[in-house]
Amino acid sequence: MKRSAIALLFLCSGGTLAAQPHWKLCHEDNEVYPWILKEREGLYATLARLTARRTQSEIELVGMPWKRCLAEMQAGTIDGVLGAGFLAERCKQGVYPGGACQPDPSLHLYYDRFMLYRAKQAHLHWDGQVLRDYRKPIAVQPGFVVARLLKQSGIPTDESDKSPYQILRKVSAGMVDGAILQAPAADPLLQEVTDFGSTIERDPIPFRVYPTWLMISHQRYRANATLVQALWQAMAQARDSGEYKAAKLALGYNEPD
Repeated sequence: MKRSAIALLFLCSGGTLAAQPHWKLCHEDNEVYPWILKEREGLYATLARLTARRTQSEIELVGMPWKRCLAEMQAGTIDGVLGAGFLAERCKQGVYPGGACQPDPSLHLYYDRFMLYRAKQAHLHWDGQVLRDYRKPIAVQPGFVVARLLKQSGIPTDESDKSPYQILRKVSAGMVDGAILQAPAADPLLQEVTDFGSTIERDPIPFRVYPTWLMISHQRYRANATLVQALWQAMAQARDSGEYKAAKLALGYNEPD
């Protein structure tokens, strides 16, 4: 199990950590700009650091495949999952802020923006409502909300890769008609990888824009709902703080929260 750098920082810091609440929170194990970065602090780590300060708690971040994050939360072996979009069936796996399977919009973490990236030779068309004229599957990362939306519409999907680079490589090679990916992760690849820029185009109409939340396991919520509520409130305050906005600016990330 991989731990993020910020988790190691909290675990190795001095003081009376044993007396502080401990939270083990999961995110996917890919590098995803600007949330999960290898060479510098990503925004998940920034949120964890600021939230830990506000709650006088220890927050440990662990990276796993997304589906495993959700399964481990359901089993109660981790306390929560960062960046979960809303699906009603996920309410069996954990608790959204607000409870009763009705997430509180004010306690969201950020808005996830998914765009369609299509092969230039493909006939794929997206009008903002319906995806038409696909002849090959649409590649998506496994376990993401957009994968479920495509399946519900009867659109064939390819969920065999979790890396945006590998997915766009398939689009470029014509193995799939297109891909639906998080814009902050995919857009830089179109600029950095020469053959991506020459073979792939991004549709200007977003496929989906939706809020994400910190979900907490049912086990941890039942153990101390008041403590969980305080964590959600503190993370929302961290999201709105000047220090967090400065961290976004330093990473060149200007999307609204």
